[in-house]
Order: sequence, then C-alpha cells, then structure tokens
Amino acid sequence: MLLYLHGGGYVTGSPRTHRAVVARLAAHLRMPAFVPDYRLAPEHPYPAALEDTVAAYRGLLAAGFAAHRTAVAGDSSGGALALAAAMAFRDDGTPLPAVIGMFCPWLDLTLKTASRLNPIPKDPLVILDQLRQWAAAYAPANAAEPTASPLHGRFHDLPPIIVHSAGDDPLAADADRLEELAREQGASLDHTRHPGLWHGFHVLAPVMTRADRAVRQFGQQLLAHIAPPPRVAIVGAGVSGLAMAATLKRAGIGTFTVHEKATEPGGTWRDNTYPGLTCDIQARAYSFSFAPNADWKTLYASQAEIQEYLQRVTDDLGLRPYLRLGSEIEQARWDGRCWQLLTTDGRRDEAEVLVSATGFLHHPSLPGIPGLDTFAGAVFHSARWDHSVPLAGQKVAVIGNGSSGVQITTALAGVAGRLTLFQRTPQWIMPTVNFSYPSWVKAAYRRLPGLHTASYRFYQALMEDFFASALVGPGWQRQAVAALCRLHLRHGVKDPVLRRRLTPDYAPMCKRLVLSAGFFRAIGRDDVELADTGIERVEPRGVITRDGTLHEADVIVLATGFDTHAYTRPITITGTDGVTLDDAWARGPYAYRTVAVPGFPNFFMLCGPHSPVGSQAVPPIAEAQAGYVLRWIETLRHTGITAASPTPQATARYNDALRAAMPGTAWTSGCTSYYLDAHGLPELWPWMPEKHRDMLRTPVLDDFTVHGGTAPA
Repeated sequence: MLLYLHGGGYVTGSPRTHRAVVARLAAHLRMPAFVPDYRLAPEHPYPAALEDTVAAYRGLLAAGFAAHRTAVAGDSSGGALALAAAMAFRDDGTPLPAVIGMFCPWLDLTLKTASRLNPIPKDPLVILDQLRQWAAAYAPANAAEPTASPLHGRFHDLPPIIVHSAGDDPLAADADRLEELAREQGASLDHTRHPGLWHGFHVLAPVMTRADRAVRQFGQQLLAHIAPPPRVAIVGAGVSGLAMAATLKRAGIGTFTVHEKATEPGGTWRDNTYPGLTCDIQARAYSFSFAPNADWKTLYASQAEIQEYLQRVTDDLGLRPYLRLGSEIEQARWDGRCWQLLTTDGRRDEAEVLVSATGFLHHPSLPGIPGLDTFAGAVFHSARWDHSVPLAGQKVAVIGNGSSGVQITTALAGVAGRLTLFQRTPQWIMPTVNFSYPSWVKAAYRRLPGLHTASYRFYQALMEDFFASALVGPGWQRQAVAALCRLHLRHGVKDPVLRRRLTPDYAPMCKRLVLSAGFFRAIGRDDVELADTGIERVEPRGVITRDGTLHEADVIVLATGFDTHAYTRPITITGTDGVTLDDAWARGPYAYRTVAVPGFPNFFMLCGPHSPVGSQAVPPIAEAQAGYVLRWIETLRHTGITAASPTPQATARYNDALRAAMPGTAWTSGCTSYYLDAHGLPELWPWMPEKHRDMLRTPVLDDFTVHGGTAPA
C-alpha cells in the first residue's frame, strides 16, 4: 500500500490535484494508493494535517494492510508530513512503514536553510515570501517544532528515507541538509538530485519524459523496500547473461549477481577468435534493442567488433559491478527455500532465483579421430585458437566445413602455404555481401536515433518474415532461398567436378545455412585442396583419408562445432527430491516454453531447449526470455509466492504441440545436423518467432506448481 500525502504548503492542494502523478506512481509500484484529504490551514492549523496523516496510517493498519509492505510518501509539505509522521510512529511504538519517500520536500517552516542560499535559485513555483505566509498560516507559533519542521528532529531508528529534489528549487537546500543530518545520525537515506528542474516537477510525469523517469525511479526505490526483489544468480555473461542483467537493472532490480568463469564478459564472442570470424546476421539485428550502436563498421560485424560492443554495453549500463568474474559454478541445489551454489574453487552463494545463460555455442565438440594425439604439429579447436602458432606458408588442415570451417578456409586461403579442407558433408552456401559503412552513415545514426529503430525493425522483418518463414513452412520464401543457394553454387564454382563434390544431397536450410561471399573463390585456388573421402586416422605427419592418401600438415584446426545440446552441463543442477537436471533429461533435453523445467523451482534458462535460435538472432531471443523471467520475478515479489515450477502436464502439452508442428519445417526435410536430438527430432522452434514472444508475454500461473501464496496487502 502507498499512503501518499499531497503538497500545497498546508493551505492548498487535494487528492484531485495529485491524482495523475499518484496513479502513475501506483502503477509503477503495482499496488493501491490512498491519498487522504487532510485538513488545510488557515482554518485548520498545526497539528491538524499531521493528526489526519497519523489517523490515515493507523486506519490502513486496522484495515489489514501490513506496515512492512506500506510506503508513506509525499511531495513538498506532504513530504514533511510523511517524515514527521514516521517520527511520531517511532516515538509512540506504532509499527513503522517499510520506507519514507519525499519529492521536493519542504522540511523547515522557519525557512532558515533555504534563505541562506545566495543567490536563491529561480523557481516560479517557489517564492520565499509566499512560503512565509503559508508557514504562518499553518504553524504561527510552532514553526520550529520537529513535528511541524522535521528538519529539526532526530532521525535515528527510522525506516529508509528516499528523497528526490530539483536543482532549481530553493527548497532543495532542505533535502541537502536532511542528507547531512541523516549521515551524522546514522540514518539510511538515498538522495537523488534532478538538475535543471523545478519544485514539484514530478506532477508533470504524465506529459514530461524527465518527470516520468524520475517518478519511475522513485517508485522502484520505494518498491525495493516494500517488496524486496528476490536474489537472482545468473550463470554466464555472454549475450544472454548480459540481456538478463540489463533487463533486471533497467527494471530497478539490483539484487542479482552474474557468475562468469572467464575474466571478461562476452561468451562465445570472447572465446572464439579464429581468423575470418564474422557474425552471419546483420550487425544492426545482432544488437540489443535497448543498446543501439551507431558505429558498426560493416553490415556483418567481426568477432572483435561484437566483443567490443558487448564490453561497451556492460560498462554503459553499469553492469560490471554485478559481475563476479572467475566464478565457475560447479553445483546448484534447491534446498526448499533457495538455490545453494558452489563454485569450482569452493566459494558458496545462494539465490532465490537461478538463471542459466550458459549459451549453446559454448562446449567445443572434439572429434574422436584415431591418432589425433600422435600428430607432431599443433592441434587446436577453432573455439580455442592458438594465436602463437604461425600459419603463413604452413600446411594447414581444416577439419570441418560448417560456418567456422568455411570462414577459416576463406581467411587462410593465400596465407597458408597449402590448405586442405576436410569435408564430411557438403554445405549449402548462401551468397552475401559485406560492406563497410561510410562515415556519413555513422554520423546519421548518431544524430538521428530513429534510424536505429527503423533499421532494427527492417532487419528483424527480413530475418523473421523471409528467412523464418522459409524455415518453418513451405512457400515462396523457401523456394527463393533454395534458388539463391543453387545459383550461387552453379555460378560460383566453374569446375564441374569440384561443383559436384560441393553439391549437397539434401535440401537447402535442412542444416544451418552457411553465409559466405568468398568461400567458392577460396576453395577453387590452386593452393587449396578439398578432401572429401573421409578421415581414417591421424599420424605424426598429417591426416590419412580412407582412400589411403596422406595429407601432410603442420597445423590441424578442428572446426568441428559445438555440443549444442549441453546447455547447463557440466554444472550439476539438483531440483526437488534430489532429482538432477541430467536425470530429468535422461531421454533428451526438454523445457516448458523454452525457459523452465518441472521439478526445478525458480529455475529459468535463456536459449534453452527448442529456443528459436535457428530462425532468429540471439539478442532478441534472450530479451524475450529475460522479459519473461523478469515478469516471474515481479510475480514472486508481489504475490508472496516463494517457489514456482511448471507442471509436468503443462510441459507435456507444450512439447506435444511442438513435436506436432515439426513436420513441414526445413529441418525435417532429410539430413543429419547438430539441430537433431538423440531421437532425430530438431531441437528447434517450429513456429514463427512472433509466437515465441507471444508465448512468453505473460506467465500462466495455472501451468505452474507454486508454493506460498498471495502476500498480505
């Protein structure tokens, strides 16, 4: 409950004059508000207003509203009433509210603090002579009493105090003095100054952006004391983990920790540094909607540029203090109250909510090729690139021809003395063009913020309305993609024999499409060889294929991808009744709406099983899922629910619908890919991305087993 006391110098104002701003504040708090119509001077001088305030608060308590879930707030003279009432409750033993809030408070009717300012800030709403008249009307003989001028009182043993003041308000001096006194007396006070604004600016919240932001912030600060948010542990500081952290931070929730085993955030873009690494989604689409970047250098960004972007987002949004770097979670166990976390170095932590943001391109998939450990030269996975190994003029063997293998081959062709690409299955290559943005385009994006929104929506529409449509169902979009791939192969590879060896025996888009503008030129070079007869073994001198040919090599690069089904592994996650996630997933990973698992309370995953990673960029997926987690966190803090996990029945219904929708997608057209689970079914989203966002828009409480219940008001 919010008890709000309107301002007006004790002689004017009413609940009606403050209806709009209080309604906005109550909406931010997601709780009811009561604005008493207290008696005004001169007809009702001091202490009438204070008596009415005390009576209103006690009436709320008598009606069943809990003191620890109530905020008493006000603006101007109403702020003083809120503070004076809290002092009265402290002194007479009345249960104290959770927090006291004040906007532009007038705390000293003697005006000694404000009148000391030289020069006095200009504010058309605050004229000292007018204030003196109002003070005389309200407390003609009691202006220095602490219950009339709380700046003269004592602040020990009070609830936390939240103060917002305006830079051009002469009464901001009262807020400054209150901050000094609170610090001296050991009281908890958080003071926010809004430069360039005037007394009472917050009442314009419905029509003024800065005022609305201030009211939202004020509400978030009050809410942190009325309904403290649960502690949240986020595992992983890649794209998904940063999206979750930013979502919480922007919602005013600061009770979270991001556990990252590495020394910097970035996830896959930190770990993968191989030559030629470029994102295959346009940079303006591979961005957070809340963090546009005017300075993308190229249409498709390089690894270094994306990593720089993620670092900048971390710093610009103030996320770095929430990162616990070098913290690798080994175990997470639900104890019936919260998640108990254990790191690999023995440190412990606990949180009411656990969010796995470990990514799906995280654990390198290492091939079990006989003799690989006998090779005399350097061997490393593309995700663990060894930059100390010289490549110029060397014989390089690249094993794997997915996106990584294609990009590495394209980048090293002409650098290596000889490059051999070992192909198990040909890939369809989608033609693309990557160009640099001229300086005037970057300048335009910096000066016209609307361009960010327009381009983001354009590339999102291209990704979803064209490519996603092609993936999830037959139609002209799928035909167009197939035609582009076939034409690119026909015209990009002049040698008919080589073209035949590079031609897949499955339909385009069955596997993840590989985008490249230069691969066919690279593979056609005289110093690049395609080996497609299968690898038999590795010996110290190189790779021997099944036809008995020895392909000599100085360096072997394993471009063999990732274990995309590992998800949270190797972390041991134990839910209710001692069941581990590995136990629950013994027949393969599954989830409720891509984000939760039955039997694991308050546990959420970003980019979990069947997320639309095959048809959408990761940042918008993570944003949608992070938004869903946030809505559950808000549900927990506002309803008194302490634990929630999806029911097996709701999860089964969702997964049945998922499987039923899978036929007809491009991934079931007949091929083997990392998209398929142990049963040969694609572990992907079979519908349009918009359905994923809609499905995560609002938690369905009937689909969950919950503990606790609606908290007392």
